[in-house]
Amino acid sequence: MKSYTKLTLSTIAFAVIISLQSFILYQQSQANQTVQQKVDKLQNQVDQASESNQELLQKIEKLESNLELKPRSLLSMN
Repeated sequence: MKSYTKLTLSTIAFAVIISLQSFILYQQSQANQTVQQKVDKLQNQVDQASESNQELLQKIEKLESNLELKPRSLLSMN
């Protein structure tokens, strides 16, 4: 009887450990998904900022180019 009780308790303990490990893995998976969503959101923000910066840079370069041309055009008006 003692042997049967030990075997039963060992089986229960093993099942509890496996269940806890499964639960921990599930929680980690949920946390990883949450982190991944936040990373994706931040990456989108970085991409949008980069695109906006590129557009602003192009506008600045165009303005600089126009400023370089203005003095020449003013001189040619005389």
